[in-house]
Amino acid sequence: MSVHETPSVRERRLAAELRVLRTAAQLHGKDVAAALGWSPSKVSRIETGRSGVSGADLERLVQLYGVPEQQAGLLRRLAPSARPRGWWDAYAETLSPGYANLIRMESGSRALRCYGALVPHALLQTPDFAREVILSTWARPSPTEVERRVQVCRRRQDVLDGDRPGGALQLSAVLDESVLRRCVVPGDPARDTAVRRGQLQRLAEVAARPGVRVQVLPFSAGLPPVTAGSFSVLDSLATATADVVYLENKTRIFFLDAEAEVHRYTQAFDLISEMALDPAQSLALIRRELAALPG
Repeated sequence: MSVHETPSVRERRLAAELRVLRTAAQLHGKDVAAALGWSPSKVSRIETGRSGVSGADLERLVQLYGVPEQQAGLLRRLAPSARPRGWWDAYAETLSPGYANLIRMESGSRALRCYGALVPHALLQTPDFAREVILSTWARPSPTEVERRVQVCRRRQDVLDGDRPGGALQLSAVLDESVLRRCVVPGDPARDTAVRRGQLQRLAEVAARPGVRVQVLPFSAGLPPVTAGSFSVLDSLATATADVVYLENKTRIFFLDAEAEVHRYTQAFDLISEMALDPAQSLALIRRELAALPG
């Protein structure tokens, strides 16, 4: 099992691809070092994934190995340091390394499959709902911190926009029925109703978008195959295959990238999706919950 703060599966894939390309070009590491004015140890570090490769260095390797443009494009997408800077860089001093990596990984992904056991995935949350999630902790953050985190959550949702480079992130979300029914603001019925109404409306709106699939796992379906809680599976934009699972909680984000584990979570999601109501039935249930709210 691989659990760590910094996801490296795509960087390892890049390292392996560069090693194969060097071998195909019939070059030794020392030949590459001599041609590019590097030390042999630098070539070794890049090919073993111990160090990243800059955009400029990647382009020199691509040229040296005579890599076709289509394959070169895949390599560029695999290399985080070779990608353009993202909006999250403006928050670098305030985001944890794990959270910054999560946002970067979502940005470089083709699809996301997620199971929400207690709350909707952050990409589905309204600002008001996200605010209540942030505040539901013993360590009350400052108002400034709360609003900064709400803003980051909203910016994460830009991956669902069709004008994103590479197209909108394909989203498949299964929500436990409890997500629709849970009280959000105890002790304040009026605000609770307002927050829940906004969130249910958001779910209904997003579910109607192309490339988005929202399902509800009803209580009657029984226990889900993953009883540890929510999880998300990302498909790489470069390879179009599932390669990272992440588990997000209040204090830390765990990334799992071992192939066997990613496969198990992918299978678990497929089973949860089969157990859940289909999208039309799910939307009908969401709308019934919306209509049942007071006022």
